[in-house]
Amino acid sequence: MADGKLSVFRAPRRDCDAEFTEKRSRFIGSIRTVLDAEEAAEIIKKFPESFPKANHHCWGYRIGAGTALEHCSDAGEPAGTAGRPILGVIKRHELTNTLIVVTRYFGGIKLGVRGLIDAYKAAAESAVAEAGAVEMEFHNALLLRCGYDYSKTLDRTLRKWGFSENRLKVEYGADVSVRLEVPLSMKQEIEEPLEEMRRRSFLTELQWDDAPLVRERWS
Repeated sequence: MADGKLSVFRAPRRDCDAEFTEKRSRFIGSIRTVLDAEEAAEIIKKFPESFPKANHHCWGYRIGAGTALEHCSDAGEPAGTAGRPILGVIKRHELTNTLIVVTRYFGGIKLGVRGLIDAYKAAAESAVAEAGAVEMEFHNALLLRCGYDYSKTLDRTLRKWGFSENRLKVEYGADVSVRLEVPLSMKQEIEEPLEEMRRRSFLTELQWDDAPLVRERWS
């Protein structure tokens, strides 16, 4: 995922739940950002705990860049009436790393196959509309330390690379520490210059955290 193109994806701006009622059946569309199938499975398992009296928790997800992993489930509804419509909404909005779960409380009136398809699609669409969509990018956290005599030069260098004041967390103690989050599309560009600063002892510490962080892409 170090490739800049693969590190950027379109996903929900925020996690949220959207609810509507169709012929007394209550539908709750829940949208979440997920990074792998294991995370999606863990989230799906929690829905019966959150909505213990619901009749169905149907879902679909699309994960990864390029050839995305896609999966869905009707979770007890007639085949093809829930999971596929949910997944279709995710694909139509060109979202990835996205899970939508639609919870249904049966209201006593059968909706029929067409009615179920339309209701699950509408629930998923409501969740997408409520969440909004945004370009996201994987980032890595970075810690830099230097002496006070080099801190202004380091600050100018980071600003030149586009790291504005609100993207830097600076702490002053025995030395100056700077914490920041670097977009993966930028990481390769700045790694070597930073390493050269460390070799020349301008930086006393250079520490990357490779755990992926999901943040909005820089505008």
